[in-house]
Amino acid sequence: MKTGSKLNWGVLFALCVSNAYAAENAHNNTEDRIAKLQKMLEEQQWQMKAMAEELAALQQGRSSDKGKSKGSPVYAAFKDGLVFDDGSGDWKLQLNGRIQADYRNFNPDEWKNDGFFIRRARLGGTFSFLNDFAVRVEGEYNNVSDGSKATTALTYGYLDYAKWKGAKIRVGQFKPFFGLERAQSTNFTDFTELSLATNNGSIFNSTYDRGLMVFGDPLPWLNYSAYYVNGSGQNNDDIKDSKDIGARVNANLAKFTDSKGLVLHVGTSASKGSIDSSSTSKSIKQSTEGNGVEFFNIANIANIATNISTTDRTRFGLEAAVAYGPVKFQSEYIQANFEGKQGLAAPGVAYDNDIKTWYADVNWLVTGEAYADAYKSGVFGRIKPKNNLDDKAGWGAFELGLRYSKFDASDFEAIKTANTTTEADAWTAGAKWLFNPNARLVLNYIHTNFDNAIVVNNRRENVEQAINLRAQYDF
Repeated sequence: MKTGSKLNWGVLFALCVSNAYAAENAHNNTEDRIAKLQKMLEEQQWQMKAMAEELAALQQGRSSDKGKSKGSPVYAAFKDGLVFDDGSGDWKLQLNGRIQADYRNFNPDEWKNDGFFIRRARLGGTFSFLNDFAVRVEGEYNNVSDGSKATTALTYGYLDYAKWKGAKIRVGQFKPFFGLERAQSTNFTDFTELSLATNNGSIFNSTYDRGLMVFGDPLPWLNYSAYYVNGSGQNNDDIKDSKDIGARVNANLAKFTDSKGLVLHVGTSASKGSIDSSSTSKSIKQSTEGNGVEFFNIANIANIATNISTTDRTRFGLEAAVAYGPVKFQSEYIQANFEGKQGLAAPGVAYDNDIKTWYADVNWLVTGEAYADAYKSGVFGRIKPKNNLDDKAGWGAFELGLRYSKFDASDFEAIKTANTTTEADAWTAGAKWLFNPNARLVLNYIHTNFDNAIVVNNRRENVEQAINLRAQYDF
């Protein structure tokens, strides 16, 4: 055999051996790769199964918490306050707070100082337990502006029993409901302050009182409240045996129509009691809407200390509101009768006089939100903008308002304090920017006319002008 032939056969043999080895090696590599992929798939399937079992266990655990009140875990959410609960429905803690920071400008300057004010700064909470009970405690951190009282003042401090929707029971210190403006939370009033008819003053000496109240919604269109309180005001225990008794009843007649965007609110309120005081002097007095000058004062009444007979107070009010879509009209009339004696020594000067007040306002949500969405249980509450300011295409909600209010205490002309007047009326124009449901900026211009010129700090005028600007956040 030739050498060349031997070489060719050698090369051919080497190629065959190499190909066989490569084929065997490729076969082995393929099997190894398949084995690795199968192992990875099995591991992933195990992980997915473990995750599914963990998710099912969590869902089952949360479901099992419902109704068993295990108390673990505790869930938190933000909905009109910071809310904590254990998922069982047996207990819930809701924390609430508000800050209302004002700037006020007055004319004449001699009557009232311009400046920055903290109108309200509150923090509190409501603890609900055993399904039907709730305790609310709230503190006011804005007290006397001269710093003489630095401690927190109690606003709300009560216990509710709410087993029956139509007859809830409240005991402690709370706000007795009278009229439409005063029944609303001060977080949601149409203007920075209440009208001459309903703000704290001659007719309403205190927002809060201590006693017992029954209230509720016995029918979808009917709301009521009835109370029996000391009549001595906020953070004051009783100093007499007599009590204030009162009630408010209101209805939304729009429930008898097919319109969901309509509110037809009518109501009435009444109360009877006294305004006695353990101090040596008690007054009936009134200031302007913008927390401005005090223009009306009947001094030295209701003096138990000097054994002068008590001053009885009887109040009656009518209220109405019509809201359709973004427009709302609202009005109230209140008449209060005062019967007693004036003077620092017996027997005093007897009187039996009336104070008559009323207001009417109109408000327009320029951005199209509906007032009906904020109406519940006889009051208007939180407006929710269609688009919040922090949304990409949103600017929040805008509202414009105009109010006229009238105060008439002319029955007291003969015994009023010098340099004051018995009649006044006020126009308030307002603009409101709601950044979101919890934050707002409110601007009001208030023009008050006095029937007779009054003298304050040696300046005599018959007109007060005020600008109130408020930045507010609540939760």
